[in-house]
Amino acid sequence: MNFRVLCLAALSLVLVACEAPVTLPETGGSDEPRSLVQPRRELPPSFFDDAHQQAEGVIDRYLSTTDAITAAGATDMTAMESVVSPSWLPEESQGFESYLTRGLRSIGTTSAHSLVVQNAHITLEGAIEVGVMVCVDGTDLFVIPADYEDPPEVVWQWHPAYEDFEGDPGEWEAIERYLSQPDVRWGSAVAIQAWLVGETLNSLVIDSWEPWWGVYEC
Repeated sequence: MNFRVLCLAALSLVLVACEAPVTLPETGGSDEPRSLVQPRRELPPSFFDDAHQQAEGVIDRYLSTTDAITAAGATDMTAMESVVSPSWLPEESQGFESYLTRGLRSIGTTSAHSLVVQNAHITLEGAIEVGVMVCVDGTDLFVIPADYEDPPEVVWQWHPAYEDFEGDPGEWEAIERYLSQPDVRWGSAVAIQAWLVGETLNSLVIDSWEPWWGVYEC
């Protein structure tokens, strides 16, 4: 797991950064080395708001891209190259392997909401890193064997709140018949920790994407 992900929850919001003290050579007349703290590197006034806006857009593109890939059975994953970093791409490829090996596809969409930027800064090398928490809702995404028919309309009508069903017995039988098939699954709402990186805010991509098992209401 990316070390920055492990640290994310402990980091407070950082809008300015200081560099470590630099020890200078000794000068005559003193036995104590002098130190100099480098000036703070101020970020643009709108940096935090811009990071939030860009992160929302990147995550929306990431989710729509993954939905499109799994809808086609994960037979072509090249589109992921535009939304994730080269270092994170192998992780994404592993995640799609089960679709190929088990002959699965998806239908529906995944969405995100309640995004919070926890950390946004510019590194000493000039790159941008943005750490976020976000709720990802996969309840409207079914994963089914590729040769199964799409969920019938009555399933979509009551999904996922089947406890509120008010239809007739025939409709309920249709729901149970579809959902009881082997390997029919649907997603849930989960909190996600993500890091985004880029040379500019406009070039941010996903560099880490992990479920957050702490307290974060989704």
